[in-house]
Amino acid sequence: MRILRHKKNGLSHAGMVVVVGLLLVALSATLAALVVQSVTSIYHNADRIDDARAVTAAQGASKSLRSRLSATLRDNAFWDDAYDVVQTPDAKQWIIDTWALTTANYPLYDTAIVFDGFNRPLVAYQNGSEIDHADQFFDLSLSTLLARAREKTISHDRLTIGFTRTRLGVAVVGAAPIQPAAFKPGQSYERSHVLLFAKHLTPEMIGDVRGTFNIRGLTLSNAPVEGNLSIALRNIKGERIAYFVWPSQKPGTASFEKVQASLETAAGVFIAIVAGIVGVAGLLLRDARRRETSLAWQAAHDPLTGLFNRSGLYQQAERSFNSPGLRALTLHLVDLDGFKAVNDIWGHPVGDQLIRAASERLTLALPADVTIARLGGDEFAVLSENHGDAGIGASIQQALSAHFDIDGRVMKIGASVGIASSDPSAGDIHELLRRADLALYRAKEMGRGVNVDYEAGLDRDARRQRDLEQDLRQGLADGEIDVAFQPLINARTGALGGVEALARWRKADGMLVGPDLFIPAAERSGLIDQLGLRIAELSFKAAADWGDTRLALNISPIQLKNPFLVANLAELMQRHRFSPQRLTIEVTEGVLISDPEQAHKTFDALKAMGVKIALDDFGCGYASIGALREFGFDRLKIDRSLVVALEADENASAVLQATISLANALKVAVTAEGIETETQAAFAKLSGCDELQGYHFSRPVSAAEIAARYFPLLKSAHKVA
Repeated sequence: MRILRHKKNGLSHAGMVVVVGLLLVALSATLAALVVQSVTSIYHNADRIDDARAVTAAQGASKSLRSRLSATLRDNAFWDDAYDVVQTPDAKQWIIDTWALTTANYPLYDTAIVFDGFNRPLVAYQNGSEIDHADQFFDLSLSTLLARAREKTISHDRLTIGFTRTRLGVAVVGAAPIQPAAFKPGQSYERSHVLLFAKHLTPEMIGDVRGTFNIRGLTLSNAPVEGNLSIALRNIKGERIAYFVWPSQKPGTASFEKVQASLETAAGVFIAIVAGIVGVAGLLLRDARRRETSLAWQAAHDPLTGLFNRSGLYQQAERSFNSPGLRALTLHLVDLDGFKAVNDIWGHPVGDQLIRAASERLTLALPADVTIARLGGDEFAVLSENHGDAGIGASIQQALSAHFDIDGRVMKIGASVGIASSDPSAGDIHELLRRADLALYRAKEMGRGVNVDYEAGLDRDARRQRDLEQDLRQGLADGEIDVAFQPLINARTGALGGVEALARWRKADGMLVGPDLFIPAAERSGLIDQLGLRIAELSFKAAADWGDTRLALNISPIQLKNPFLVANLAELMQRHRFSPQRLTIEVTEGVLISDPEQAHKTFDALKAMGVKIALDDFGCGYASIGALREFGFDRLKIDRSLVVALEADENASAVLQATISLANALKVAVTAEGIETETQAAFAKLSGCDELQGYHFSRPVSAAEIAARYFPLLKSAHKVA
């Protein structure tokens, strides 16, 4: 019974505890509900107030853009000098000098057009360049704009300003009659000249508005975005043509989330413990999900552009390949033409901006359902399903061929595109990438701005190239690479002045491989340094006993990028007792743009040893007088195409003489190569060449032939020794 009594007392006590606990919980829950309701009301009101502020700020930004252009237009249109000049025959040039050329990199307007009394464009410029078909540059609201500009109600404080669409996008635009500063409102302007200014809403300009008016995430859009705030930009007719769109910042919501756990704790000990556990667990779970989402996004996206990266492309391709009803996937592999030059000239920050601008162009130009990825560097990929290849490729070329304006720097690039489509033998992204890469390589070989579709022949070519590279690697190991020498003849005396070393490759089976095949293969496969040092060593060894005869050695632009080139050549010359003063390094014009800074360093180090530098194939490329002076070449070799043309082109002699005269004026020695006839030799000599080279004198021959022909006593001395 005692036990039962204790149980009953215990149950009664427990019941009381439960009741009290329930009351406390109810009270805590009530208090918590009141607090939550109050806080919810506060943060919702804060969100609404901030949204209203942002809308007002955006409207203010729109008004500010129009007011700024209005003030600029007023100062320029109501101007005595302008009114007087537009009536004269010199009006066009004055307009170009005063307004048109100012459009280049001018913060207040980038488009200026003057219309005559019949609405015909007299002068039309955009960003410093003349506009083709200016009457078609704006949308259909242009006629309304010009009509409003000539209304009698126009005044200093009442100008026609609005937004419009142009070929380039959305712009704030205004127009006013060109009148004296003290004109009388109310008169007729029906046949007055009209000045039109416009300023395009570029990404940079949108960024300025975003920062000036404190509207985070503000962008320009063609339509409102669901869930975002927006205001309409209207043209002169009152029609909506674009929108300022930005996400609501919800500061009240953010503040509430920060104090939510504390508020729940205040509801009571029991509620606080439960709510704390649930709240902390929820926060941890939310943060974990956010981190997981963020990490997943980062793993699949390029941080510079926000596009998919290679991993993201693989994921999207796998989903597409596994989707039912898939007909075909097409991959466009895009490589920007001329991007390296942008990095070299303006640096990587500008290069990064160009990459972002190119990605934005692609995003705007291509259909929304394609996958765009940046694979690294200046390489992009576009994966599309059931789209015509020609349409996508043409859109890519059109988007990237237009000029880019990066912080006022106008640059022209382009794109090489390799295209591959899925079929039963190409059923995954790796095979598509491989095929598109082969097509891209062919596109780059064909020049800038080319689209190439994959075909089976590209695989055969790639296999031939791989076989050639493997044979070359083995040939270098087996000593199959040899050197031939072509004499360089003194034009005045006819005596031997030097020799040029030329690489030759006879395979073990006796087949000769031309240098036009194996030298590019060496450059592609990374064997060019090994090949170049092999030719240098054979040349130094053979020419060591040829008196003071000069030796010309060809070095490719890729070799010049090797920081150990000079040290390796110095070590070989010392080993074979070859004087550096006898060596001339011949380079092509490619070094002038591939890596000019490294070329300078290499040339300086070689010249410090006494080595001379010659520019090969001069006259067929892009070398300027400034470049010749900057690099300090000791000798120019006139390209054989100028010599060969002497007997076929009546203007060739004048071109050759002008080229040689340029070299002579710079006090640089000149070699004419490709001499095949006595007539060519005589003309080159009379034109001022001091050295001649070509089949007329000798084909490339072995070292033994050079020694026998020009150094017979050396052979006898070896026999005596």
